Amino acid sequence: MRPFISCLTAAKSRKDGEEDMLHFNEHEQIHGPGQATERHLLVGVDTPLTPATQYALHTVGTFFAPYGEHLHLLVLTVISTPYPLSPTREQQTQAEETLREVHSALQHDGMSPPQIKMLIRAGIPADELAAVASKRHIDCIVIGSRSNSPGQRFRRWLFGSTSRRVLKLAPCPVLVVTLPRSRHPRDLVAWYEAAILQSLHDQSHTLASFTTQGVAGRFLPHQTHTVGRKERRAAARALEHLAHAGVLCRRDMHGEVWYLND
Repeated sequence: MRPFISCLTAAKSRKDGEEDMLHFNEHEQIHGPGQATERHLLVGVDTPLTPATQYALHTVGTFFAPYGEHLHLLVLTVISTPYPLSPTREQQTQAEETLREVHSALQHDGMSPPQIKMLIRAGIPADELAAVASKRHIDCIVIGSRSNSPGQRFRRWLFGSTSRRVLKLAPCPVLVVTLPRSRHPRDLVAWYEAAILQSLHDQSHTLASFTTQGVAGRFLPHQTHTVGRKERRAAARALEHLAHAGVLCRRDMHGEVWYLND
């Protein structure tokens, strides 16, 4: 089987022309805009994946998979680090794990592996998205838009909106995908169980690991903006239910409880 990560190079510079930290194809062809019917999409994803990004990925699969013959999809995650600091090994590992999850999700939604390339960069997310779009002659950028909770509005006021900055800097059209409005689930335990099972289905050929805190935040219901005691308690119960059912294995490692699918 061909290894998922075919090439890994360390970023040596944060200036123009810096090397990409990670790419999954050793030989890339750069196409100019307007050639034949080829279309190049750039999808920005965060680490770890938020519900908004997960929905944006699903939207890409739903809308663009039928046109896959002429579609080239580049998925980019940016490790947010101030210049001149370099990402830590932990940040890089987490980013790589996120892209594996994205690759699996896109295939589940109908995208074929040859259509998909993955890339990790370090810097300011909006700036890196715009730079990659220009360098790779991207036809459209796709990003997810987070919630409009008070905490998120404060973050935008403090640091600025990533999506707005992408719209300002992008050299091509930008598709901003927002979460649909939905009711808060009445049964949080069932919600988390269903989300975990779906994740296991999407990653059926890889080792998956979960913690209570990780599940509570990663699969947070759309209309819930913060992880509280209720969410953590529901996530813990969902993990225990799946462990008792034999779906997951419970392991105590370094003082923390992990749930594995092996």
